[in-house]
Order: sequence, then C-alpha cells, then structure tokens
Amino acid sequence: MHWVLLGIIALALIVAAGRFPRAAFGLFAALLAGAILMLQLNPGEKERGSALMSPGDVLLSKVHFKPGYAGSFDLSGRLANQASDAQIVEVVLEVQLRDCHPSDQGGARDCQVLGTDSPRLVLAVPPGEARDFMMNLSFPRTQSRGEIDWTYRVISVLGRRYRTATKQ
Repeated sequence: MHWVLLGIIALALIVAAGRFPRAAFGLFAALLAGAILMLQLNPGEKERGSALMSPGDVLLSKVHFKPGYAGSFDLSGRLANQASDAQIVEVVLEVQLRDCHPSDQGGARDCQVLGTDSPRLVLAVPPGEARDFMMNLSFPRTQSRGEIDWTYRVISVLGRRYRTATKQ
C-alpha cells in the first residue's frame, strides 16, 4: 500500500514539476524531511524487526572440517537455537586454521595460526530448534609442518522476534 501511495505522489510531482518546478521541489523536500523525521521518532520500528541475541544462545555441535576444492575447506555442523523468544537469522563465526606441534616437555601443544576467517552463516532457526549447515572456507595457501587443528567460536548473532502461529 505504501508503494502505491509513493508512486502516486511521485507521478504528481513529475506532472507538477513541468508547470511549477519550485513548488514541486519544495513539496519533495518537505515529504523527504517528514519521512526522515517519522523514522527517527518511531523508536519501536528497529526493535520490532530484530531481537538481541547473545552468542551464548547458539550451540554449535557435530562440527567437521574436511578438505574442499582448490585448497579450500568445507565446514559442516549443526546449529541449535537456545533462545526462547527469538529466531536466529544470521550467525558470524571466527574460524582459525592452526598448525600444531607437540611441545618438548610433553605438555600442551605449540600451535601457530596459519589463517583466520569470519564466515557469515545465514540460516533461519526458530527457538528451541536446530538446523544443519555447510559452508566453504578459504585460507591462504600455507604448508603445515605438524598437525592441522581448528578453533571456532560464535562472534555475533542476529535474530528476529519469533511469534508462534496461533491456531483458531
């Protein structure tokens, strides 16, 4: 409905610009200022569209890395939404490819970071549900001398308020 109204106003401004260019420009400026003011004064608009979710609301499981095409790697796993009122829309991960060597003292391994990637996973996951995912990661071509190791973590989560369908 808004698009129809905007189309009618745009058509009226084009017709009016031929006869009264100053009036059409003034009306256009006033409509533009009114639209900007309306968006700024409506505080609930942004909050209705998105919900704040923390990385703790996301659980990654069954994460596997395997070699992909042309030196890339395939990341697959399962993403679970632990929030009660928000649907996951997008998750940003931080993935590190590491080259690890056993330490001389037999304790913790000595690992060097070969590459870092921050893939964006766009996936709709309703509250309390889980979805499988798969994506391809590219790292600079480097040769590992020890054992390849992976670390990953959720950096940020974008969600939307979730409304369950009401049955009538």
